[in-house]
Amino acid sequence: MNKRMVETESGKLQGIFGWDPRITVFKGVPYAKAPVGELRWKAPQPVEPWDGIRMADQYGPISCQPVPGLNPAEFWTREIHPTGTEFEMSEDCLYLNIFTPARTGEENLPVLFYIHGGGYKGGYPYEVEFDWEHMARKGMVVVAVTYRLGVMGFFAHPWLREEDPEAAEGNFGLQDQLAAIRWVHRNIRAFGGNPDKITIAGQSAGAGSVQNLLSSPHSRGLIAGAIVESGVTVDFKDAPQGLTPYTLEAAEENGKKLMELAGASSLEEARHIPAEDLVRIEDQEMGRGFHFQPVVDGKFLLETPWEAFLHDHTDRIPVIAGYNEGETKSFKHLFNDLPENMEDFEKYAERYGDRAEEFKRLCNVHTDEQVRQLFDQDDAFSDLITGTLLFGILEARQGRKAYLYQFGAEIPGDDAGAYHGCEMWFAYDSLARCWRPFKGSAYDLARQTSSYWTNFVKYGDPNGTDTFGEPLPEWHNYTAQNPVVMEFKDKPQGKNHTLDALMEFRMTDMAGMEAVRKE
Repeated sequence: MNKRMVETESGKLQGIFGWDPRITVFKGVPYAKAPVGELRWKAPQPVEPWDGIRMADQYGPISCQPVPGLNPAEFWTREIHPTGTEFEMSEDCLYLNIFTPARTGEENLPVLFYIHGGGYKGGYPYEVEFDWEHMARKGMVVVAVTYRLGVMGFFAHPWLREEDPEAAEGNFGLQDQLAAIRWVHRNIRAFGGNPDKITIAGQSAGAGSVQNLLSSPHSRGLIAGAIVESGVTVDFKDAPQGLTPYTLEAAEENGKKLMELAGASSLEEARHIPAEDLVRIEDQEMGRGFHFQPVVDGKFLLETPWEAFLHDHTDRIPVIAGYNEGETKSFKHLFNDLPENMEDFEKYAERYGDRAEEFKRLCNVHTDEQVRQLFDQDDAFSDLITGTLLFGILEARQGRKAYLYQFGAEIPGDDAGAYHGCEMWFAYDSLARCWRPFKGSAYDLARQTSSYWTNFVKYGDPNGTDTFGEPLPEWHNYTAQNPVVMEFKDKPQGKNHTLDALMEFRMTDMAGMEAVRKE
C-alpha cells in the first residue's frame, strides 16, 4: 500500500484518510458488475476492469428497499436510520467498504466481514451503529457489504427456472454475499488482510445470512469463524420459523403473486418494471409483514441451515451466537400463536401427536392463568433461547466450539430494554454515536464486549485481554456438561443455563435431535 493506494484484480483504488487518520477507508469498492437490465435476477458477474486510478471516497448506493427513516416517529428512524432518506438507492448496489489500519499491505491482519440485517428487505452497511474505523483500530481489516434485498435479491419464479434450469433461484442476495467473500479472498492481501482469517458476522437477517452461507456447499473453505447475533435458526416443527428459508415451491408462489400484482406476463416484461415499483408492491400489496427471503433451491442451498448443522454439513469453525433479553419475549409471541387459556392449550398440545399427553404432563397447567404464566415465562417456548442452547449442544457434539451469550445491559432513554439490535452499539464499540444517554459503566461494557468480538476475529477464541490490556472474564464454550452462557449486564459474567424438561422435550421431538439426556 503506497500513499493509501492499492492495486486489485480489477484496477487501482485510491483510499482516503478515515476520521481517525491512522485508518485508511476504501468506500464504494465494486465486487461485481451492476445487476441491472438483463442481469436482474441473475448471479453476480465479475467486475469489468478499469483504467487509471479509481477514487474510493464515496459510499455506493444502498440496495433497493422501502426508504429507511421516512417516518420520523418510527423507532428505527431514531435508532439507526436518522439520515436514511438522504442516501442514494439503486439496483447498482454491489459494493463493499474496507477499513484498514495497514500501512504497507504486508501486515496479514485478520478480517471481519460484516453482513447487515433488516429482514432481508432493508438495511445498509453504514448505519450509525457501526463504527468500523474504531473496530479496525483494534487490529483488523473490516469489510462491510451491500447486497440485493427483497424482491431484487430473493425473487423466485418458474420463469427463472425455464430461462436457465441450472442456475440458482431465489438466492441472489446470498450469491452477492458469497461473491463479495470470494473477492475479499482474492484481493484482501493488498489491504493488509489475511484471506485465511475471514470471520463473517451479522445480526438478525445478517445472522440468518451467516448461517445460510455456512450451510451452502459453495462456501466451503472460505470462512474461518462466524458470529451470529439474534439469532440461531432452528427448525422447530411446532412453530413457524421467521428466518428459515422458504421451500422452492413456496418461494415461486410468492413470486407468481407479485408478478400478477405487477401485471407482468413474462420475465422480459418483469425485468423492465422499475425497481421502486416492485419494492412498493412487495412492501404494500403482498400482505402485512411479508418479505422475500432465502430459498432452499437445490442449487445454492441444498437444505436449511439447521438441517446442515444437524447433519454436520458445515465447515468445522468456531462460532459466537446469542440473543438479547428484550427479544426473547417479543419474538416468542411474534412467531408463534401461543395459547392463553385451557381451550387453546388443548388444541396446541395436538401439535405433538402421540406425545401430546407427555407434553401436557410436563406443562402441568389446569387454569387459564397457569397457561398464560407458563407460556409467557418458560424459556422453552422462546425459540431464541432454546434454539441457541440447542445449537451449543449440537456444536459441542460435533467437535466445534460455540460461545453463547445473552445480552441484557441496561439501555437508557426509554423503556425499550435490551431490544433487537442494541448489542451492536456495544459489540462494535459505537456508543458515542448513539442518541441514548449512556454513562461510563456502559462504555466499560462496550470496551469488554467489543474486545471479546475482536479476540474472536483474531484468534477464533473470544478470551484474552481488553483493549486496555486488562484480562477479560473467562468465556467458556457451551457444552451439555458445562452449559455456560456469557451474560452481558453491567459486566460480562458466565452463568450456567441448564435445560428444563420442556426444553428437552422440544429439542428432542421438534428439532430432530437425539435425546439430550444422553449427553
